[in-house]
Amino acid sequence: MKSIKAIAAGSLFIIVVILFLQLAFIFIAVAYNALAKDYAFLNDITGYFRYLIGIPVFMAVMFAGGYITASIARKKVWLHCMLVSLLTTGGMMWSALANTNLTTTGIVVFILALVATIAGGWYWQQGNRINQT
Repeated sequence: MKSIKAIAAGSLFIIVVILFLQLAFIFIAVAYNALAKDYAFLNDITGYFRYLIGIPVFMAVMFAGGYITASIARKKVWLHCMLVSLLTTGGMMWSALANTNLTTTGIVVFILALVATIAGGWYWQQGNRINQT
């Protein structure tokens, strides 16, 4: 039962936070586009924000989801974090790829998300191991 609770809590955290971040992105994008009408150079740098802000924030959310999963599961942390990562990133990519193909960037983000979630669980394990000694 604890395993299901850990996987559900980690997955739910990641999904809810990502949805809130997408909502925030919509508000920011509207304001950015309004500014870009007056300042044309902003149109040239739009793509960089995805890599400089979007991917690191996504990885931080995945890390936190792994940490939450590990703190609830306490045993078999790597397995639980891997399942949470596969469920959330797989679900997000499956819905996003309904009418398109997977790109190299998508594969890299998928792998980074797996690593970030497992790293969050590993980070919890390291802190917990120090507290037990």
